Amino acid sequence: MRVSLTRACRFYTSPITPKPSFFSPRAILNQPFSSSSSSSSHSSTPKPKTPLFLKPPKYSATLSDLKKWHNWAKALASSVRSTFADSDNGPDSSILFRELNWLVEDSLEDPSLIPQLGFQNNSQSVRLRIGLDELYGLWKQRIEKRKPFQYLVGCEHWRDLVLSVEEGVFIPRPETELMVDLVSDVLVRDNDGLRDGFWVDLGTGSGAIAIGIARVLGSKGSIIAVDLNPLAAAVAAFNAQRI
Repeated sequence: MRVSLTRACRFYTSPITPKPSFFSPRAILNQPFSSSSSSSSHSSTPKPKTPLFLKPPKYSATLSDLKKWHNWAKALASSVRSTFADSDNGPDSSILFRELNWLVEDSLEDPSLIPQLGFQNNSQSVRLRIGLDELYGLWKQRIEKRKPFQYLVGCEHWRDLVLSVEEGVFIPRPETELMVDLVSDVLVRDNDGLRDGFWVDLGTGSGAIAIGIARVLGSKGSIIAVDLNPLAAAVAAFNAQRI
């Protein structure tokens, strides 16, 4: 059984009780995306934000200015030491240093230039996906407001995927990978019947589990992902289109 893409991507709303939004990973993976023909559906569908690493590099800065920001960000991360970890099992400085490197990689059009941040007074201009002022602001949010890193860069690495996430959508946890592994193990032992069957992911969030299971099923079976949050359904559909 397969659900058509247009129907699967329709958003249903009610003034009394919210109803779930649907998308079909199988349909999205196999067909071009098309939204519902309903005008009310179209107008109520949120547009997901573009993750940092997918943004066009329309900003520029010198390596010296980028190094100045990097030194400031590293000093801020260093000042944390184990304070967050001791208070609520948050990130310590070593984890923040790693996140800082990832932020630089996602921000630069050419990450191969990162080693040159070690040189002083380098006037070479580099292309960035985000302005320096925004980089200062993002890192302040990470340290001072403890905003999750995944929401800063707009993505999470999960299994072998890079999934879009944003505030209002749960960040997929590493332990949820086990659910996809369990499905894979069952299908290996069993059961063409299950592989050809109809699967539903309730509360799909970013769509991680639905997309993971869709990849395990391959060309067989069908899966519908459902979420009450229209933003989550939009982010999940965006992720399924990219995979």
